[in-house]
Amino acid sequence: PALGGAGPSAASVQGAGSDTVLRGELIERNGRPTLVAVRRMRWGTQVLSERPLLLVEADPDCYLKASDADPRLLELAEALGDKSRLAAYVAFKQMHERKQKEFLALWKEGIVDSDPLAARIHEQNRRGVDAFLADRPEFSRLLYWHHFVMVASIFGRFGSRNPDGTRSVYEFCSHVRHSCRPNAAWFTLRKGFPKGRRLLHIIAIDGIPKGEEITVTEASEAVLVLPKPERALKMFKGSGDTCECRRCMEGDAKQDERIQVALARMQALLAVGPPTDESTKEALQCLKELDKMLPFSMQIKAKSKVLLASAFGVLSQRAAWQEENIGANIIQWTGLDAEAQERRLKDTKKLYETAAKDFEYLLGQDAVGILQRLEAGYQPVHDQHKMLSKYAREKEQPSAP
Repeated sequence: PALGGAGPSAASVQGAGSDTVLRGELIERNGRPTLVAVRRMRWGTQVLSERPLLLVEADPDCYLKASDADPRLLELAEALGDKSRLAAYVAFKQMHERKQKEFLALWKEGIVDSDPLAARIHEQNRRGVDAFLADRPEFSRLLYWHHFVMVASIFGRFGSRNPDGTRSVYEFCSHVRHSCRPNAAWFTLRKGFPKGRRLLHIIAIDGIPKGEEITVTEASEAVLVLPKPERALKMFKGSGDTCECRRCMEGDAKQDERIQVALARMQALLAVGPPTDESTKEALQCLKELDKMLPFSMQIKAKSKVLLASAFGVLSQRAAWQEENIGANIIQWTGLDAEAQERRLKDTKKLYETAAKDFEYLLGQDAVGILQRLEAGYQPVHDQHKMLSKYAREKEQPSAP
């Protein structure tokens, strides 16, 4: 069986872009569109698969130096000193009129009154254009500058940069807000059509209830494990802005401290070599504590699961060598009784499976290589667990008279 059991395999992730999945809806909360769950969703549930409203290629010159491009665009780009926003405007103008209207509809009436960040972005873009045209009036008729400001503002407020350098705006994903305790994660497909398709999965360990806001994180995991003041400094660079997510609003300083202690202790225990029963047991407990305090999938926890599973494997092999009477039956020479060995293999199997799914939901197509490497460690554990389970069932059955 593929690593991860019934979950989506690496192959299914690669082909997932052809499907349209929507298990969330946009509703107005506090004057802003908010994506919420339409039903209760378990960990790993795919919320949506969405193509971008507009995707801008990483290289602005593919728009500004195209064979059919206005030659004055390059002069304008040099005068503006900003190729990226001009490229976004050109990409917008290449859209069908109906698609342009859909894109501009993201900038809803009254947004500058209800969304302070949108207001600042729009004002900055408007003032910048006004100052530029006052200085360079010869460009005033080259573009429809009102749309230029709108496109730049929409990308500034709702746009995101993909791993391949492209920039994109989405009808639903662009309204998903940041949280330092996210319940979902997305990745953008590198292969397949259409380019830029984004998949969103639930990563909250206990799932989310109907009506819950769906959130992702815009910060790295190294930032998420920091105490609140340090998180704010890393995310906002001392600008004075603050995070309004639930975790930051609750501001549990004691829990932040416990996260630091548990993480450091787990990493130290996993570095113990050779591993011991005591070190692996305590490391597993630290992992469970982190799951309670940071109840969502993280690569740092997934990597720890793999290291812990590997340590369990070392312990099983050592127990086998320590047993003096090596018989033909694996149950007799492991150095553990069948029940204890089956429990250890079950824990190891679960660690591999949940780690694989963590990587899959967080990294998408980029997880394929990791999953292939994990498969090499997982398959022997799965086979041994299957053998032990069969042995246990046969042992429980009454012998024939």
